[in-house]
Amino acid sequence: MLRLLFAVVSAFSPLFAQMRAGVGSRTVTPDLVKHAPVYMAGFGSNRVAASVHDELYARCFALEPVHETKPIVMCGVDVIGIFWEDTVRIRKAVDSQLGRPANVVIAALHDHEGPDTMGLWGAKQGVSGINEEYNTFLVQRVTEAALDAIHSLQPATLTVAKAHPAVLDTLIADNRPPEVHDAEVIVLSAKTHRGKAIGALINWANHPETLGSKNKEITSDYSGYLRQEFEKRVGGMAVFINGAVGGMQSSLGAKLMDPETKQVSPDNSFRKAELVGTAVATAAADALRGAKPIKMSAYEFREKIVHIPTANEGFRMAAKANLYKGRKPIGDDGMTVVPVGVIRLLQHHDAKLEIALIPGELYPELSIGGIERYSGADYPEAAEEMPIKKMMQAPYRMLFGLADDEIGYIIPKAEWDDKAPWLKDAPKRWYGEVNSVGPEAARLIADAVTELLRKR
Repeated sequence: MLRLLFAVVSAFSPLFAQMRAGVGSRTVTPDLVKHAPVYMAGFGSNRVAASVHDELYARCFALEPVHETKPIVMCGVDVIGIFWEDTVRIRKAVDSQLGRPANVVIAALHDHEGPDTMGLWGAKQGVSGINEEYNTFLVQRVTEAALDAIHSLQPATLTVAKAHPAVLDTLIADNRPPEVHDAEVIVLSAKTHRGKAIGALINWANHPETLGSKNKEITSDYSGYLRQEFEKRVGGMAVFINGAVGGMQSSLGAKLMDPETKQVSPDNSFRKAELVGTAVATAAADALRGAKPIKMSAYEFREKIVHIPTANEGFRMAAKANLYKGRKPIGDDGMTVVPVGVIRLLQHHDAKLEIALIPGELYPELSIGGIERYSGADYPEAAEEMPIKKMMQAPYRMLFGLADDEIGYIIPKAEWDDKAPWLKDAPKRWYGEVNSVGPEAARLIADAVTELLRKR
């Protein structure tokens, strides 16, 4: 462990205890001429963007107790991933331009229809797809969105709600056993004291890859439709942050009935992306109806730097070939450094909303439970990691995937399967381990969250 950061920011007043809230937004769409060629991320090499269907965004939701000067800012960004090194650049830029410190969390939405910000999907295998000019632009724009959210802070009434209608599970296909979805949607809403919507933070888990591997139009996928529909129903600015998407949780294999045509929506279509986003937004908006405001008076932000062994030879080769362009270095000890964090929103000393900040794509059974043991697993006797949401005690619990970093899939060690025979006698290797840092990541991250939640 290199560092443990602990911050408690409170605003206790005998007469009036409350938070201020603000939102900010910037487009982060690549310029297909200036940033050419724009390699699209998430599937295979040399998928070059041909056009822009809709804008990509960095959207931020900020909170600050009324008598304090250190806000917490939570940003969702329409890109495949943002490495820790770029998160640090954004944090430093925010502090410098603001003139005082802020706690900033940056979560990539894992958009498979946007630019390669990680270097893994360039012109060919072994050639980085990162365009440093674009990544510099991205850092600047996320910084601006975070600052906008801070500068727009105003006294607010906060409401938290959650919902898990059956339709949310139908939007997700899990292509690996066990089939577990963390499909609950949680929303934190902020309004002025006169009832005007400021914005909302929405947390749900699913890969934004509905358009598939052949699409060459830049798009925010279902995330854009989700935000648009929520804003139409509730007002203010919608900030979406993804959850436990490992496993993998994807709309690609889901079969969605289109209410207009009364038929299954075509795969790899914008209409299917629209149906996914609209359904999630509707569930979130409906959950807010009848929900009562909560007087939040303080927040806690805790962060720990964790060393994780890099067992993945592909990751080692990528680092050696500098595909990450100086990011994600692997030390001489074979370790990679990642941040793990926790946010707690308090009513006096009681947590009403807790948020786990996970630096990758967590398998849902590590979020809500459901780890299973199968014949063929590489570590059949491995201890089961405590599900992160079950560690929490607040009535509302969020999990931000790809928060402040991206280390790939985070897999329960008992389910790890990198050698034949494969789980459930599958004819070929299951997808997941090829894009995971290694079998120890889940335990180390779960242990860090446990420590951060217990810290008082």
